[in-house]
This record gives sequence, C-alpha cells and structure tokens, in this order.
Amino acid sequence: MNSEQTDFAKLTVLVVEDHSLQRHVLVRTFELLGVGRVVEAENGAHALLLLADQESGVDVVFTDLDMPTMDGLALMRQISMQAPDVGVVVLSSVERNLLSAVEWLAREQGIRLLALIEKPASRQSLVDALRRHINTPRKRASSQPSISIEEIAAGLEAGQFEAFMQPQLDFANFKFAGAEALARWRHPQLGVVSPAAFINTIDGSDLVEPFSLAILRSAAWAVKWLDALWLPGRIAVNVSPAWLDQPSMAERFIQAVSRLGFPVERLTIEVTESVANSNLAVALENLARLRMAGFKLSVDDFGTGFSSLQRLMSSPFSELKLDRAFVSQLELGTPRWFVVESTITLAKRLGLSTVAEGVETFEEWQVLKDAGCDSCQGYYTAKPMSQGDFMHWAKENPNMLSESLNAERWLTGHGNLGS
Repeated sequence: MNSEQTDFAKLTVLVVEDHSLQRHVLVRTFELLGVGRVVEAENGAHALLLLADQESGVDVVFTDLDMPTMDGLALMRQISMQAPDVGVVVLSSVERNLLSAVEWLAREQGIRLLALIEKPASRQSLVDALRRHINTPRKRASSQPSISIEEIAAGLEAGQFEAFMQPQLDFANFKFAGAEALARWRHPQLGVVSPAAFINTIDGSDLVEPFSLAILRSAAWAVKWLDALWLPGRIAVNVSPAWLDQPSMAERFIQAVSRLGFPVERLTIEVTESVANSNLAVALENLARLRMAGFKLSVDDFGTGFSSLQRLMSSPFSELKLDRAFVSQLELGTPRWFVVESTITLAKRLGLSTVAEGVETFEEWQVLKDAGCDSCQGYYTAKPMSQGDFMHWAKENPNMLSESLNAERWLTGHGNLGS
C-alpha cells in the first residue's frame, strides 16, 4: 500500500446519487482507491440522516445535484449549517455556467467545497478531490473566539499584534518578489488568533488607525531583515477602508512610514474594492496622495466587489490582485479562465502588475503563468508564517529560486516550505 492509499484509508466518504448504477460505480471506485469506509445515500434527505449520526464520521460528501426528495443544493445548504467541516464534491452533468453558480453559492454559504466534477467522473478527478481534502485546511467557524473591543485595545497596548508574512514569487523566473503582511494576534490565552476573530470589530471602532500602525511597524522589521539578506522585494500591507475615510489618513500614514525608516519603494498598500462603498471622495484623495508620495497601490480581491472597471479607471492603482475565488480549480477553456485571462490582459494594458492569491495547486500555478500573471502567493508555495519562520524561509530559498530551475520540480520537492 502506497502513502496515498494509506491516507485514503483514514477517510470515510459518503456518496449521494439517486441513480443506482452510477452510485454503485462510484462506491466501487472509492473502494479500489483504498478509501477506508464508503457509505451511500440515494438522495439528500437520506444523506442528512447519515451525517446526523455521530458514529458515521463522514469526511467527504460526493453529491449529485438533480435528485428527488432533496436535491444537492438543499443538501449543501443543510451541510453548511450542520456539518461545515465536511468536504463537499459536486458531481453533475449540468452545464458549466450552472456549475459556476453552484460554486459561488457554496462559497457564500461557507461550504468547504473541494471540487466541481462533470459526469462521468474520471478516476483521476476523484483522486484529486480526495487529495484536496487531505491537503487543505479545515474551516471550523464554530471555533472562532468571541473577543470584545476592550480585549483588542488591551492587546494593542501590550504589543500583541504582529504581521505574519506570506511570500510572493514571480512567475517569470520563480524568484522571491516580496510578501504580504497578514495580521495575527498572539493572544496570551488563545494563542495565535486570525483576523476573522477581530478585524470586523476593529473596523467599526476607533482602533483602526492604531491597529494599522501596529501591523505597519511589524512589517517594517521584515524589510530590515530582507535588507540584511540582500533580498529585494516589496512588502504589501492592507489598509482598512474605514481608515481611508478619514481626511488626514494619508499624511499620518506617510509620517508613520518615515519615522519607521520604511523605504517607500519597498511598500505596497493593498485596498479592497469595498472602498467603493465608503466615503469615496475622501478615500480617492487619500489614495492619490499616497500614490504621489511614491507608494504602490494594489486593488485587493479584484472582481468580488462592485463597479470594478469604473474603480479601476478612476483610482491611482499600480497593481491588481486576483481573488482566490477566481484562482480556485482554474482550468483552461472554462468561463473562469476566460475571465482571468481577460482581466490580466486588461491590467497589462492599463500598466498594472498582477498578483494571484490563494494558489494551492501546481495546476493553478501553471495556468496562471500561461495566462501572463506576474506573481503569485498561496499555500502551495508558502503559507503565512511568523517573522522568524519567514526569515528562515527567505534565507534558505533564494539559492533554489533561480532562472534555470524547473518550477514544477521545485514545487514537487519543496512546495509549501512554510508548513
């Protein structure tokens, strides 16, 4: 038994399919792949009964969409509420555009969607879906701690917030291009806390500026370390739309950067498209001042907000960042691929560089490279890491990332070095 079969042997798979012959073929295929336990259901209602049984221990659900009694869409809605940690794979013969709509629906519902597979499913597509379940982080929304604004203020005062770094790599030569600073809180009781637990609370309070400056200070240290290693590259720092709403934000930001000795040419400011829903006139004035001061400006999560093209034409951005929603399971010739390729082409004609975030597989990396994207970041190359781990990563990897290196071989042997 190889290592892959050993991993599959630990899994319990639930096959939900109303067509008995198709269900039997899927069950038999999973058994031949070495899946430890395979259970089956003829529709969504039957599947929910199995999921409700605590002893079933289902890891991944492979479900059809069009079924009697309860279809796949209704089943997915129930899974989002009752078993959000279970991986879901949709198997269907419906048209591609409908599958794309199903994917967006799954994301909105917080479902851990592993793959959308057109029938008839190939053996390899099933294997890839199981691998994705094993290799991607679980989403445990229920474990998110409830944190008050008073606790956050105390944490800021105690210097507990810091920037974890996620490296970015150039597609052209696979060299280090920089990193994004991602906020983390080293909570004395909870350990390392992700932004999902505190960022919304901060954005609705007076702590937006002190929080942003705390992350900026932490990111400035990363630049000093990179300089010591003779490594070029920019550090991207997120700025909240709530702070951009404040008329004097640009001046205060520029002053803070100057005090920290943070070279302007090494800093990229990332702004989400949601800035369009804020005080747009004030926000655009701040962005223009920051751009005039020499900062690079990146529009983050491009395509997930509103008025995207209008915003792109009227704002002084220098970089466009493709959201994970477009990158996930990207394949040549699909509607999503045409959108991504067109967006990259548009960005180039506007003089913008492009970054793809959330790259998790070599297949996604290769398609984005072929589409002309400039750089990437994601769990497949390196996860977000503490300052110490990031410096170790930066010190160890430059010799590997040479122009003559075959990227696929490097990824196969060294992918996700931050883990």
